[in-house]
Amino acid sequence: MYPNELFPTEVRGTAVGLASSLSRIGAAIGTYLVPLALTAWGVGTTMLTAAAITLLGAVLSMRWAPETRGLALHESAALAR
Repeated sequence: MYPNELFPTEVRGTAVGLASSLSRIGAAIGTYLVPLALTAWGVGTTMLTAAAITLLGAVLSMRWAPETRGLALHESAALAR
């Protein structure tokens, strides 16, 4: 839902499509990398690495992404400009 709120109306469809595509590409890459990591590093290190990547993503999102709670759609889209 967040990308829908963040992009201005004139580019919203393209931007959300791009965000969705990149997300799916990342998921596909992860599908192939996890078995390789399990073989090379083992379960514990692979899961700790995945947790670290997730934590990094959460920290970056909290740090850089504007808060849109309580804003109208046109107000939240104006934040990204």
